[in-house]
Amino acid sequence: MRRSGFKTFVAAALVGSLLLGGEAIVGIGTNTAAAAPESAFTKIQLVRSPVHRSTVRVLPNVVNFALPPTSAGCGGATQLSGGASSIPITVSVVKGQVEELTNVCLNGKGPFPFLIDTGAAFSVVATQLAKQLDLPDIGPAGGAYGIGCTLSTQPVSVRSWSVGGVNLTPQNLVATTQPYFGVKGQPDGLLGSDVLSRFGAVRLDFAAKALTLGGPEGPAPTGYVGVNGPTGPPPSSTVTHGQTGSTVPVTVMLGPGGTEMNVPLRFGKGPSLTFSVDTGTSQSLVSSSEAKVQHLVGTNLAQVSSSVCSTTTVPLVHSGKWSIPGATLHPQLIESIPFDPAATGGVYGTLGSDQLIHFGWVVFDYTGGRLILG
Repeated sequence: MRRSGFKTFVAAALVGSLLLGGEAIVGIGTNTAAAAPESAFTKIQLVRSPVHRSTVRVLPNVVNFALPPTSAGCGGATQLSGGASSIPITVSVVKGQVEELTNVCLNGKGPFPFLIDTGAAFSVVATQLAKQLDLPDIGPAGGAYGIGCTLSTQPVSVRSWSVGGVNLTPQNLVATTQPYFGVKGQPDGLLGSDVLSRFGAVRLDFAAKALTLGGPEGPAPTGYVGVNGPTGPPPSSTVTHGQTGSTVPVTVMLGPGGTEMNVPLRFGKGPSLTFSVDTGTSQSLVSSSEAKVQHLVGTNLAQVSSSVCSTTTVPLVHSGKWSIPGATLHPQLIESIPFDPAATGGVYGTLGSDQLIHFGWVVFDYTGGRLILG
């Protein structure tokens, strides 16, 4: 199923206070933000109307993205120099939508397919799996809301876990119940930037189908640290494979409640807009209000996207010429989603895997505040 690109918002500060040990966090895109997971994976076929341009037809056509094979069990990683490691991933492309998944084991059980999601400030597990594994609740439930609806969230404790055979520090995850999430043939969780950032820099290689963790896992942050990149030395050659690529400055906010990475983006010669760098979005998106301000050309194509607990039909618009510092992006269709950027801390959209895959490989340098595009 296609995962919606629409980020949900934490409606109850309780989830954040449990993750932070008492400090409340609400919303996404702010310095004290935690991105709740998107609902998953419903892909709707786009149908061009034969009548006239103002007529839009939407025909459901549910498809599935490929899940990673389970033959390696809780292993599969290759150890590299300097404490780095390479983990096999599955890259799935369906009608222009892109997702990348890897295997995660929890409390010695698994493997379970998790989506690699740089746009998720904290990692998530499906409620069904959390109950199956008897993951203990940490305090009372919280909540999140989508478009005109709400759902419950429950922080749970994981005493041991690993990704592709690389052991991870025990931590709390957020358990959620969402459509098409944690059921047969669908991902069981999100591996978010809270985990990925602890390796300093990671490389997502779409062509080689590998995730490189840039070193041994570091400690989780105990306070909030902002990184306005690029700063400091670039990632090691173990991560870059000796390739240079194009360096793009990004802003990273690391904290005990999660980690976010944002990039300045322009449509044409328009103003710089903050976008989330989000591998968990299978199709890039922009706020519908900003799409109008930027005069993005509409189409007679629409698709149905699911948020955490609702389904809505959203139009597709042409990106036109768009860019980020140091790199021209590939023109494409993007979703025009009805949300208020002011409610997301000034984030106007997401730069998703459908765009990033064009570069073959991408390095996410959380420590140095940079993207390196192949």
